[in-house]
Amino acid sequence: MERTRRDLLARTGATLTAGGSLGIAGCLDFAAGDGPQGPAGVPETLSCEDDGFVRLSQPFEGEVEGTLVETETTTFELTSEGNSETYGQAIRLVLRNTGDEPATALGRYAYSIQRETASGWLDVRGSTTGEAVELPRAEETLGSSGAYSWSIDLEEDAIGSAVPDVDLAVCPALGPGTYRFVYWGIVDAAPLGAQFELVG
Repeated sequence: MERTRRDLLARTGATLTAGGSLGIAGCLDFAAGDGPQGPAGVPETLSCEDDGFVRLSQPFEGEVEGTLVETETTTFELTSEGNSETYGQAIRLVLRNTGDEPATALGRYAYSIQRETASGWLDVRGSTTGEAVELPRAEETLGSSGAYSWSIDLEEDAIGSAVPDVDLAVCPALGPGTYRFVYWGIVDAAPLGAQFELVG
């Protein structure tokens, strides 16, 4: 993937923002701007030293079907730009109704960002308030060619702040390894997932 000078400047700005927020996010005990600081490979589990951190639970059951799923009336496809992403760069994804009929979805925030561990796939995000939270859901119709798109910088502060009005953080820090973006909000259909490797 070609990186431009604008990408570099945007990354630098995000790094400065993340550096200024370290005092607020108690579970982010790493040096911003130095690449992924979390455990590498496939950790046993994801552990957080912040006692007030409550990890998001998995809001779906069963297996993730891959990037294509069929409902009773239409088909949805989840696409991403690549399967290897650099820490601090944006992962860009599009979920599109590729069929001819409408379907009901639960909104653009009905997604998980999970990391592969020996204990299974776990969301990297959680609440910092000491209490469990749920992601916002709002039923809406996605007609033929209807779509959601995301561009999320792969760094802790950006991932934690991507859902408005919900206090989330990433803990532990991201580390090189296997991740996946899962959209679980298509009503009466299995979740879709796009897997990628995070590198330094």
